[in-house]
Amino acid sequence: MSVPILDASAWREFRGKPANSGINQTTHMAKVADTQGKLRDCFVKLLPTDTPALLCEAIGWLLARKSDVACPAFGAILLVPVEELRKCTPLPPEFNGMTLCPAWCSEVVAGKTVKQIHSMAYFVAKKNCLRSKDARKIAAFDQWGDLRDRNFGNVIASSKGGYVAIDHETLLHDLLWIPAGRNYLEWSLLKEAQSTLDAAGIKKFQVDMANAAKGHAKALVDAAADLAAIVAQLQPGNAAALSQSIHQTLDARSQPDWLSNKLGVIA
Repeated sequence: MSVPILDASAWREFRGKPANSGINQTTHMAKVADTQGKLRDCFVKLLPTDTPALLCEAIGWLLARKSDVACPAFGAILLVPVEELRKCTPLPPEFNGMTLCPAWCSEVVAGKTVKQIHSMAYFVAKKNCLRSKDARKIAAFDQWGDLRDRNFGNVIASSKGGYVAIDHETLLHDLLWIPAGRNYLEWSLLKEAQSTLDAAGIKKFQVDMANAAKGHAKALVDAAADLAAIVAQLQPGNAAALSQSIHQTLDARSQPDWLSNKLGVIA
């Protein structure tokens, strides 16, 4: 399976809290051993399975890799030893009495989120991001996957160049989150482009999105077996039906011209 599931022994060392941890109070940095025993510097956030968040993170990372969207090189589902983590940092009360908790783990990407670039430089940084090919690929990917929370806090300006997407927690919003009682307002790079770029720039952004979407159908075919395996691991009680629903949703949104029709452009 492309998304490994690591036991508690893989969580090796607490390495502190990130400067911008978002709303999840459990997010931390840790040394994590991958399936080959290689130690990796990772962001880790606890995601109990009473919400779709962990499944969405795993599917999002897998699909991003298959569709050539820049994302962390390593991602995994990790069983975190809660009491060991509690020795290092306070945890919310809902984790009291819990021995192990599943978490999403992804390798640290060298660089800063676009949001971390302050003052007047932030406006320039936003425009530079939106003008990049990476931003258009990410925006198209988010439309395909019905992801509702892509903001400049989860797009990293890599120190190696380019932009990297992290945090796919709100993927498959209508299929998975609305039945779970959550309804997120859309926050996307497309909306950022529409409020930042001029008319010609917006049009070019949308055409590039539509062109990027042409690879989604093949990406879904390539990811199908791994996607089904992830669902079976995380939702064994209704794996077949859920896997079919996820595949049908993604397949419908990967059809030729689906995104171009939605955006009203010709690609």
